[in-house]
Amino acid sequence: MSFLQGNLALVLGIIALVVTAVLRRLSKEERLREDVFGALVWFALFVAVRGVMIWAEAWTPKEWHPVERAVWMLAFAFGTVRLGVSVVLWTRRRLGGTPTAKIHRDVADFLLYLATAIPILKTTLQLDVTTLLGTSAVLSLVLGFALQDTLGNLFSGLSLQLDRPYQVGDFVRVGQHEGRVVQTSWRSTRIETMRKEQITLPNALTAKEPIINYSRGGQPVALDLTIGTAYAAPPTKVKAEILEAIAESPIILKTPAPWVRTWEFDESAVKYVVRVWLKDWSDVPHVHDEVFARLWYRFGRAGIEIPFPQRVVTMRAEVPRPQGLREELLGELDLFKLFSGDERRAIADAALEHHFGLGEAVCVEGREGATFYVVASGRVSVRVGQPPREVATLSRGQYFGEMSLLTGEPRSATVVAIEDTAVLEFDRAEFQKFFTAKPELAEQMAEILALRKAELATDAAGKVSQRVDASGLLTRLRRIFTPGAATR
Repeated sequence: MSFLQGNLALVLGIIALVVTAVLRRLSKEERLREDVFGALVWFALFVAVRGVMIWAEAWTPKEWHPVERAVWMLAFAFGTVRLGVSVVLWTRRRLGGTPTAKIHRDVADFLLYLATAIPILKTTLQLDVTTLLGTSAVLSLVLGFALQDTLGNLFSGLSLQLDRPYQVGDFVRVGQHEGRVVQTSWRSTRIETMRKEQITLPNALTAKEPIINYSRGGQPVALDLTIGTAYAAPPTKVKAEILEAIAESPIILKTPAPWVRTWEFDESAVKYVVRVWLKDWSDVPHVHDEVFARLWYRFGRAGIEIPFPQRVVTMRAEVPRPQGLREELLGELDLFKLFSGDERRAIADAALEHHFGLGEAVCVEGREGATFYVVASGRVSVRVGQPPREVATLSRGQYFGEMSLLTGEPRSATVVAIEDTAVLEFDRAEFQKFFTAKPELAEQMAEILALRKAELATDAAGKVSQRVDASGLLTRLRRIFTPGAATR
């Protein structure tokens, strides 16, 4: 303490003042400049009071001298503490450590201020601080009630720092507020929104709110986007367009890989959920803009509609059917060459069009069936046995299921779509009226079926693996379509 009362302390205080001012002037780090400013104020107060007292000590009352000495000694000690803490924290940041929360700096400053103030006050003013603290219990109780909100923020801040749900620099959501944490103090947490607004949240309120941290551990963070398209757009095509648009974005991470899922059949759209991964949550607005803008152009080029909210009322009588294409398709098949143009037109009109996605089964081996299919677009795989073995691949203009339709046999194979496929389905009832009107059709149809079945029964070496009986097929046809004729 005798050191602080001498002139050497004044010289060192002036040097410390100059060094602190130069350090603040040259520093490019805003946080260090703020910390050093406190030390600069304390050293300036020390130099001012100590300098004045050298000149005024002779004519001031002696009873004031202990107070004057206590003032400049505390100013010098506090300035030294603040400068030392600032340099230590700056060194820690330079070595790659995480930024220290303001509440930690404030607590460290307070404890060091208290540790230096007690001996100085005891030496200069003969003041026993411990006794003073012990006799002020009633005052402390009164202050506690008056400052209960402030103390609540203090202890909530300490609790948050012990639990560490976030730190300075993290991007968080606290209740309804979202932004980057720029400061945590003993009273509040301050976050900066994407609009550069600063929101100060009391620690007592923050401790009660759910906290979502988007920046923990430097790990990528996921963003889910919801996109709706018209029902007419095939999901496989929509997913391909979305993934290609995502791949063109430099902001979206390649690892983990993005994915797209068909999520919901909404009232006016098929909803897709897209999950992408970002390095920083602050990139969310840029990703929204980039992905949706790219998809607008891509969907337009691909003919994929982005629907408005709407209700679709379908009037079957007003829906035009592409009958010309269907009739043309049926005219190419040997099975339908027996029918006249009007008859093919009637059959085409009664046909139902179904769409199957990749991997869906059109029919299953061994099951009963009374329908017949023609491939209108896409491709299907014909598989038999267990485990399934592919025996043929059918494309546009080829047909299957005719044996089950015309003879009542169970399905002889499983047929699976190997890409987006459209098929025309023909029911047995539509054929029956033609067989009833023209009994000779049954005999001609039996010969065509016998030839086709013989082709299917021929093995790879060209040998017939089973005998095909046309008369037996004719009997079945008559039994199914003209029951009275089967007994004649």
